[in-house]
Amino acid sequence: MTNIIELNNLTVSFSGKQTNHTLITAVSDATLHVEKGDIYGVIGYSGAGKSTLVRTINLLQKPTTGQIIVNGETIFDSENPVKLSGSKLRAFRQKIGMIFQHFNLLSEKTVFANVAFALQHTQIEDEKTGKLRYLTGNEKKEKVEKLLALVELTDLAQKYPSQLSGGQKQRVAIARALANDPEILISDEGTSALDPKTTNQILDLLKDLHDRLGLTIVLITHEMQVVKEIANKVAVMQNGVIIEQNSLIDIFADPKEKLTKQFIETTSSVNRFIAGLSKTKLLQILSEDEELIHLDYASSELEDPVISDITKKFDVTTNIYYGNVELLQQQPFGSLVFTLKGSNEQRAAAKNYFAEKNLKFNVLGSIKEEGEKE
Repeated sequence: MTNIIELNNLTVSFSGKQTNHTLITAVSDATLHVEKGDIYGVIGYSGAGKSTLVRTINLLQKPTTGQIIVNGETIFDSENPVKLSGSKLRAFRQKIGMIFQHFNLLSEKTVFANVAFALQHTQIEDEKTGKLRYLTGNEKKEKVEKLLALVELTDLAQKYPSQLSGGQKQRVAIARALANDPEILISDEGTSALDPKTTNQILDLLKDLHDRLGLTIVLITHEMQVVKEIANKVAVMQNGVIIEQNSLIDIFADPKEKLTKQFIETTSSVNRFIAGLSKTKLLQILSEDEELIHLDYASSELEDPVISDITKKFDVTTNIYYGNVELLQQQPFGSLVFTLKGSNEQRAAAKNYFAEKNLKFNVLGSIKEEGEKE
């Protein structure tokens, strides 16, 4: 696939009255390549630098050093300065739509007028003269109606933002962001102000628009569940640095960094189960010939009935306390928590079998009633 966005060795530093003229580095030597058609999630806690990094894509934030290439065109290069005129920069930005956490709608304008506002400077090539011209009133009307239908808001065209729910406001913002037929859509915490049900509805809409319009989406968030639902690639930021980046599947299957693991744990029901298990009387102290095992597996490992195999091959017994399978990028990922009972040799043979199958597992030990693990 072709890279549609290349951020190469970007550093963004600030110095001014707000920082007492102290140099603050918000982004440090960050490299991020986004392929055409990606839904790329950039995740980090507040102050990690993710919004600053992503806003360099359309030069809403100018980097200090580094290089930015969008759609094959170099728009910033600290080594070989690029000058974009006002009109050229405006035309460039029109091809990158943005949605925000707080919608940024014009409260005094209707839904229709909010979307139409994005078309006031839009120019198209005249079929007869070949010259650029502004859209006519009828062309704007037709465009806005099409956009509102796309986000399922046709019936609310004459409503005002104060009359809308949070999800409806974000749909208006999405329609406005799509007004100039962008190839890239940036969502800057676009679901953070929404409740979980509405968040899922907006994510479903973004996935649908991605598929129907061929959009490339860059998603800024502090919620791993949002990334898990929609992204195919992930970059994790901390203190202005991209500490880890990979495909969604590889990130979840084999996270390298502590922060990445923490983010993944926020979406994992198995970890909540394990934490809660120690506070119940469901599992008493295990006997000397038992171990509590947490096993994760991907679809490539689902071909063999692993638990059934070990009971037959190694004469161990198992008791499953937790099991879950979910889809990541249409690929099943599962987790099991179970007891493994047998002699030391039998249990060792079973665990070696897991390792041979490249299954990720760990021994939790016995869980005491007071919540301490041995």
